[in-house]
Amino acid sequence: MSDRPSLALDIGTRKVVGLLTVPTPKGLKITAAEKLEHTTRAMVDGQIHDVVEVAAVVEKIVQKLSAKAGFPLTEAAVAAAGRALKTFKGTAARELPGLSELTHDDVFSLELEAVQAAQAAMAAALRDKEKPQEYHYVGHSVMGARLDGLAIGNLVGQRGNLAELDVIATFLPRGVVDSLQAVLNRVGLEMTALTLEPIAALSVAVPSTMRHLNLVLVDVGAGTSDIAITSKGSVLAYDMVPIAGDEITEALSEAYLLDFKVGEIVKRQINTKTEVSFVDILGNKQTVPAAKLTAALKPAVDRLAGQIAERVLRLNNGVPPQAIMLVGGGSLTPGLGAAVAAAVGLPDSRVAVRGRDAIAGVEGAKALLNGPDAVTPIGIAAASRDKSTLGFHLVHVNKLSVRIFHPSKLTVADALLAAGVSIRDLQGTVGRGLTLTVNGDLHIVRGTFGKPARILVGDQPAALDTPIVHRDHITVIPGTPGTPGKAKVADLAPQALRPITITLDGRPHVIEPLVTVNGAHSRLDRQLNDNDEVVIRPVSAVEDVLLYAGIEDADVADVVHFSVDGVSEVARRPRYQLYLNGLPAGPSATMKDGDRLELARLPALTVREVAAAAIVENSSLRVRVNGKIIDLYNAGPVLTKNGVPAQLADLVADNDAIAVLKRAETPIFAHLLIQAGLGTTPPKDKTRLVMLLNGDPAEFHTPIQDGDTAEIYWE
Repeated sequence: MSDRPSLALDIGTRKVVGLLTVPTPKGLKITAAEKLEHTTRAMVDGQIHDVVEVAAVVEKIVQKLSAKAGFPLTEAAVAAAGRALKTFKGTAARELPGLSELTHDDVFSLELEAVQAAQAAMAAALRDKEKPQEYHYVGHSVMGARLDGLAIGNLVGQRGNLAELDVIATFLPRGVVDSLQAVLNRVGLEMTALTLEPIAALSVAVPSTMRHLNLVLVDVGAGTSDIAITSKGSVLAYDMVPIAGDEITEALSEAYLLDFKVGEIVKRQINTKTEVSFVDILGNKQTVPAAKLTAALKPAVDRLAGQIAERVLRLNNGVPPQAIMLVGGGSLTPGLGAAVAAAVGLPDSRVAVRGRDAIAGVEGAKALLNGPDAVTPIGIAAASRDKSTLGFHLVHVNKLSVRIFHPSKLTVADALLAAGVSIRDLQGTVGRGLTLTVNGDLHIVRGTFGKPARILVGDQPAALDTPIVHRDHITVIPGTPGTPGKAKVADLAPQALRPITITLDGRPHVIEPLVTVNGAHSRLDRQLNDNDEVVIRPVSAVEDVLLYAGIEDADVADVVHFSVDGVSEVARRPRYQLYLNGLPAGPSATMKDGDRLELARLPALTVREVAAAAIVENSSLRVRVNGKIIDLYNAGPVLTKNGVPAQLADLVADNDAIAVLKRAETPIFAHLLIQAGLGTTPPKDKTRLVMLLNGDPAEFHTPIQDGDTAEIYWE
């Protein structure tokens, strides 16, 4: 089996590893490899901070490998650290003819459909300010497959009616991927494949035959610790902790005043020497036992182990996994394995550092790539070979460069979606319509159709389903939007409605159909808005004519609150009296063409009306004289309004206080003689006048009260 060597690059926080590989019947063979450390801290926590410095290191490696390969290297497979990654699950299903076997390409195509479903899930979950176009797809792992509803390990070669496949796909912010792309561009390399570092490491360190176990792989690099978890034959989750080996180096440098580079060298010697010698930043030469250096690192190691354990337990539903594998250069940190075991709750024997020996089917470069730091670069090469990551197409949409993964068929629509172009807008948007309610019925006034956009691939007209290839240039010429729907009330009026002529207070009026918009009176030339409620009906009642004439208070009664002698009262006083054709009428009376309507303003409420009863009451006394009730009138009451003297014709306003008072002159018993019909001269044979008031003897000047009983007779 022969193939031209392909380049895989592991661009890490501390170093860059490049290797050329060719496939073999058992896996792959490394034909050449190079490793080179960064001269500065050009990368921090897995993120490229200095593109120029990182590109310089990559260029040196590429030059050496090109010389060994015997031809210029122009393409590379790379991986990104798990910093700020997002993970989503996707499912795809496909009905099958039932006769032919599923091929490898069929199953891979189904994987892509599941990846696209995961992309849709990500788009739905993003916050308002984030867009799916700001994230790159960087890889996926198959979680499980089903054939006709039953779980199955591998769909390739199977026959059935329905194939289903679940994947867990990962996405990184565009900035993380674009910085990798910028480095490759500076050295003339094209990114042919991109994956995530934990996916790459998992693909070779934990093969599918081991994934029925609940295992955790932690790739401890210099800047990040990437995590992958397996169980029941599939990958459960990917995640990361944003600290790793550099945190340990910084702790050592702070403890012994070391330059970061010196601290990195000292850290690497702890596992191989009993004593380590170094010179601090003050020029002091020190020789320190390795055990003491390990003790100085313990707080930082425990902190790193604690964060890894917290993330693992959270992803694994709060329970420890069966085992944890540590890979990556940072996994060699003294005491890290034991600290992780203690933090997770596992025996030390269940946490192990794995290196090249954990990878089967890989040949070559054992001298350079033999430790735990060899797992990820080998995984990147293997992933690019077995399609567990996807290649990329570079296309240009309106001069914007867009990188998209290539499924079996790439179309204009795929490119436009990746570029954030709205497919809906391409169709030539229809002007927004008006939705109205007219006399209770729904009425829609449609907008006009817009002119659709034009799409060109190169200089040729294209459609959304037109196939495209790598480096195609796509141009979208925007269409013209349609105009919104417009309508006036007159456009909606039923033709059967005609105006009527009436005479209002002696003046003729031609009255059009009654129109209200959202409950308010309106004219026929009013421009309508969306969701307006329109009522159009003929004028048929007195109140309709009044509304048309702008007389809104014809049927209003003024409510007046007042008091009479301290007793609160309420009076309702109509403002108008309506006359239809000379006869009294109410607002609901029916009108027809030619009718006459008059409005007579009614007088306001007066003191006479509200105090009539009190005036009568305070103007007389009722006395029973010799068994007969008589009224004894005085000179009349005194009227006041709000404490000021008032007249009977005065108007009463809201909250006025009316008082009706008796005059000071009080009736006396002598007044009763006249009312009783008795004279001052006694009749014949009578000599003495008897005067009794309420049974007691009375005099002529005795005061009389309302309700008194008097007896007057001669004896």
